[in-house]
Amino acid sequence: MSQHRYPVGIRVGAAGGLGSPEAVAAAFLLGADFVLTGSVNQATPQADTSDAVKDMLAALDVQDTEYAPAGDMFELGARVQVVRKGTLFAARANKLYQLYRQHDGLDDIDEATRALLEKRYFGRTIADVWDETAAHLRGRRDADLDRADRDPKYRMALVFRWYLARTNRWARDGVTDQKVNFQIHCGPALGDFNRVVADTPMTDWRRRDVDAVAELLMTGAARILDRGRMDHRS
Repeated sequence: MSQHRYPVGIRVGAAGGLGSPEAVAAAFLLGADFVLTGSVNQATPQADTSDAVKDMLAALDVQDTEYAPAGDMFELGARVQVVRKGTLFAARANKLYQLYRQHDGLDDIDEATRALLEKRYFGRTIADVWDETAAHLRGRRDADLDRADRDPKYRMALVFRWYLARTNRWARDGVTDQKVNFQIHCGPALGDFNRVVADTPMTDWRRRDVDAVAELLMTGAARILDRGRMDHRS
């Protein structure tokens, strides 16, 4: 700001990983001008996901998340944090990425593994998954269909990405018979928040309106910072 003589100061915030007043206070101590919460807002009445997902989120602890492939950047190996407790999604999605790395196409996968994917992961044949994927792409992304015809590995990626898209939708819609496949993006901050509100009315996510969550975190952080200033003066 000094070098370029900006007329207005640049405000730098901290986002993510904030699930307790202590975490928020630490962000401000490190110089943040503002904070932005993420995971803690998913287990609230305002979150646009199913009640089944919110029940799972409200029961998480800090160790109940894991990394899994990101659906929109599957081939690049990008990863996102997801819920591990109560679902097999992370293990299954990581298995799909492993298969993608190891094989040049669906035909290279052994019969036993193909049967496992169809029965446990997809709930339908690989051919049916491809037909559904192709129908979705046709008229929208014809270039992807042409590429899949030429490149078996790309076709395999599209089939595996079908699973990642479906698991996200199953979770959002609360398809209970697919609970084991729910893809729920979440970090350990929510487990931290669940510890903070344990044995209080906010244990129930229905009592966690987003403004109440923000009030708890910000007021708690202010008390911690005030207490720290008083201790420093003394």
